[in-house]
Amino acid sequence: MEDSGYIDLYFGDQSHFGLTHNVPYARQTKENPILLPASKGKYQNVVELMTRKNKLYFEILETTFNSDRIICFMNRFAEQTIKKSILILDNSPIRKSKKFMTKIVKYMTKNKTDCFPND
Repeated sequence: MEDSGYIDLYFGDQSHFGLTHNVPYARQTKENPILLPASKGKYQNVVELMTRKNKLYFEILETTFNSDRIICFMNRFAEQTIKKSILILDNSPIRKSKKFMTKIVKYMTKNKTDCFPND
């Protein structure tokens, strides 16, 4: 159905990228450890929906994602959706929250969107 253009099939995930330097291993002796200066950095958190044809919808934040932020992301996605969309979402605790699950039911009845957990 996706190949025929009838639906858009999206796969959802979220991740973060640390800006703190990390050197997990270096050749050193016990008597002369190598000390590398490090500074604390921020994290870039990203949530995304992507099709097999590389159609991408994403959002980047410097704060952590919670149910409210994911719901806002999904609201913006639903507003720009033109045709029926099927979402396969990762199994994160945020997407299992009561608040998010309640909102998903509204998306499914109001919009052209169906969501399935990736268990």
